[in-house]
Amino acid sequence: MWRILSNPNISRKWKASFCYGEDEEEIKRMFEESDRVEHEIRIKVLEVSQEIMQNEAPDDEAQRNVPLGIHATETGSLHTLMYPKVTNLQVITKEGKRMAVKRDDLPILDFHPPITDPRVLDISLPHYEAATIQVVANLFSTVCKVTINGEIMCAKLTRESTHDSISDEINKLYEIQTSNFPSVVRVPRLMGLVESHTGIVGFLMAYIPTYRHDLEYNLRCAKATLGADDRHRDGTPLPATIISNARREKWSRQIEETLAALHSQNIIWGDAKTANVLIDEVTDDAWVVDFGGGNTKGWIDRELHGSVEGDQQALRRIKKELAEDWSLGEDGHSFGFMVEN
Repeated sequence: MWRILSNPNISRKWKASFCYGEDEEEIKRMFEESDRVEHEIRIKVLEVSQEIMQNEAPDDEAQRNVPLGIHATETGSLHTLMYPKVTNLQVITKEGKRMAVKRDDLPILDFHPPITDPRVLDISLPHYEAATIQVVANLFSTVCKVTINGEIMCAKLTRESTHDSISDEINKLYEIQTSNFPSVVRVPRLMGLVESHTGIVGFLMAYIPTYRHDLEYNLRCAKATLGADDRHRDGTPLPATIISNARREKWSRQIEETLAALHSQNIIWGDAKTANVLIDEVTDDAWVVDFGGGNTKGWIDRELHGSVEGDQQALRRIKKELAEDWSLGEDGHSFGFMVEN
């Protein structure tokens, strides 16, 4: 992994790309400008860093070509994934020429701060050292499919931007697990806590096998199969998927039952949306996930976030999507009509 520090001129260009406000056009402009400036910075940094990066790269071609993201290495410990070897480079200007230099005097980067919430520290669950957990696949930036003593689980790790939210999620999952909830509550079981040399840096959940990722992706695939104009970001077609009305009605009912039970104990989902519903490929049941307290635009009004009312608002939107009439209109792309009960 490369850690690159830029010089003041490049940093000023980066800062210039940001703006603030609630206006949607201004926000759109902000992202477009940020993307443009980020691309400009990346090109300039790579130009001056290329030679030293080539010299520092591993001799083994397999090591140089380790894939990233969801197709990350299928072997190795969670500790290795969390704490990769980092080479520090700094972009400087010397005698009017921009150049990169190697820095060995910088502190070691720690992307996974330890949890300090006393409620989490007091939880009675097994602790697993990250070095003893084997990674099967890196699903998201901080979520991995792992194995512990041959048992498949899902690991979720801390990071700076989600430090408090992951503590909230652990506490909610533990409360759900230790409360007398009926079997209709489909929330992943909390299996243990992840430890590193700094402390508790994540938690383990029961793994939910999903063939088509989350409910949002399932619905996109099904609509595209019927003719909706939707593709992956790289332009490739979405996989063909057929979802019957009966299955959608079942998922809608299951999500509603889970939320009703949680709300009866004053437990809030928070970031309620179709992307946080997983469809079990074995049982075809809908599981509610991600209790970290986020809020995705378009699902819950800001003033309702973190409340039962906010969850209910998102539930209505989820049920609306699941109740859409998927019959095609004259243009072949109409999915907006509601099924009347």
